[in-house]
Amino acid sequence: MLFQSVGILVHYNWALPYYFIRTTDVEIVDNITSFFTILMGGFYYLFKSQGRIKLSLIKSGISGIDSNNLVKLLAKMYAKRVVKERNYDVVHINSYDVIGKEFLKLPLPRVFVLHGSLDFANGSVCSSLNEIYSTVEAFVVVSMHAATRLNELCGFRPTTIIHHGIDVEIFNPTSYPKDLARRILGLPKDKKIILWNARMEREKKLETLIKALPYVVREYKDILILIKTRTIDPSYETMIQKLVNKLNVEKYVVFDERWSPLIKMPLYYRAADIYVNTSVTEAFGSLTMLEAMACGTPTVANNASSNPEALGDGGLLYNGEPYDLAEKLMKILSDSKLAKALSYKAYKRIVNGLTLVHTARKYCELYKFIS
Repeated sequence: MLFQSVGILVHYNWALPYYFIRTTDVEIVDNITSFFTILMGGFYYLFKSQGRIKLSLIKSGISGIDSNNLVKLLAKMYAKRVVKERNYDVVHINSYDVIGKEFLKLPLPRVFVLHGSLDFANGSVCSSLNEIYSTVEAFVVVSMHAATRLNELCGFRPTTIIHHGIDVEIFNPTSYPKDLARRILGLPKDKKIILWNARMEREKKLETLIKALPYVVREYKDILILIKTRTIDPSYETMIQKLVNKLNVEKYVVFDERWSPLIKMPLYYRAADIYVNTSVTEAFGSLTMLEAMACGTPTVANNASSNPEALGDGGLLYNGEPYDLAEKLMKILSDSKLAKALSYKAYKRIVNGLTLVHTARKYCELYKFIS
């Protein structure tokens, strides 16, 4: 099969193809991907695939480089050559970029996956989405929320909904003992750690957690907010730093802006006592939230977009306001039995239907149906 990667979602771009080849339905995956996704964890699955994931580097994975018109042209030319020289049984398309448009032209069974919730989209996107829908054999979204928004905005329903999945062989409650994870990361043993892990961009609403912090530290002084981030909007980062200083909570906040390969991420989730998702728009919760849940980390999420659908009964929802988030955090901090129950429920939510085994199986069933 021909598989087009999207962004730097290692769980989707590499772990999912790896679980395809672990089924009896997919023999070889030609992964059309970027160099950066290999560095961020693709190397792990590429090695484990023993040659059954074929690598075709078509992008750098760095937006500033890949947005160059010459680079786009070269990528398009390479995509055409790949299509011409190789035979495929199915094409899995994840982006409507210059590469995806070439793959949409193929006279082969094509699956297109919409990665996004369309929460803040307007009708202008519908012409492209309708064109894709009329071209492919299957149009997939990753949440019921996205399917509803697609129908409301563009007037059609997807072929099916297939949720994202997590590699529970890496992300699980036994991956690291908490003390060891904290020692490796250089984090204190004597504090309650609240983890936030996402791109530092405005729709992620990190300020909600920062604004909730003063309420929490009135009751709990042994708190540390660990902000694990990567892609950064500089103006938004400046705003967050100013807010931290204004609220006088600097000693409770630590920023970790290192890029970490996927296989190292369980360290962060296992080191944390609570994971928080403050985002106002997500395709299906967020992969980082699902990773945290798989590691058994008690989870609190904003009651917005697809977050409730992804979280299920695996955590607590807050109403979008800092005070309510603070209340939910203090509820977990003050009740060890609740924390343990949420840890168990989070893990069970993943293993009962949101693993990559489940996701790969559903895609393979779809491939058979359209072939």
